[in-house]
Amino acid sequence: DQDAKWIANYDGQFKGMIPLRMALAESRNAVAIWITGQIGIASVLETAHNLGIETPLHPIATTALGSSEVNLMELANAYRTIASGMLTQPHMIRKIVLDSGEVIADGRHQSSPVDVDGNALALIQEGLRGVVRIPGGTAHALDSGGFPFAVMGKTGTTNEFRDALFVGSTYGPDGITVAVRIGFDDNRSLGAKETGARAALPVFQEIVTAAYRKKLVGPAPRFPVEMEQRIDVYLRGDLAETR
Repeated sequence: DQDAKWIANYDGQFKGMIPLRMALAESRNAVAIWITGQIGIASVLETAHNLGIETPLHPIATTALGSSEVNLMELANAYRTIASGMLTQPHMIRKIVLDSGEVIADGRHQSSPVDVDGNALALIQEGLRGVVRIPGGTAHALDSGGFPFAVMGKTGTTNEFRDALFVGSTYGPDGITVAVRIGFDDNRSLGAKETGARAALPVFQEIVTAAYRKKLVGPAPRFPVEMEQRIDVYLRGDLAETR
């Protein structure tokens, strides 16, 4: 028999039934486990595979929280797939060109639409955008005038603060995805409260800011107006409830 595992939220609070977008924004672990129980771990594993995860994942509920390790490239590619709706095999070399101008190797890969229902994909895009836009969201620090690019993303913090992660994207096929992992090679703790939001998110912010301001990539795409408006409606309703 396996030892029992206690699932808790980072702040030790349990809020009961809450909107799913709030649960995602605030990284409520208990909600992720509950949903996994409702839809079945097989559905979670199938969707992960469709998004580009190739590492075998354990068919247990805590996989929904990241207990099955994948490498950072796979994680970045999955979030890129979510943001763009296109599945592409990642590659390290774009092309090799001789001094003569002859191209001897071209790293371009075929892209194909992701095998996930379009409505479901839009919902997760909106949910990850909410992680940034909703006050209390773990990436809400990116929703400010000091960071003028519209992004979505997700923080991650492993047990005992061994790893701090943030993966964020700008929207659509013309956007970019940046994955940051902060941690020691010997797997020791980073220290108390060194979360993904505190340790990894600022690195993401610097990289994305430099990429766009130095024009290493094209202009930052905007999110669909309808998606932003739905989040606006939620925020107005949430504000009204707190008065």
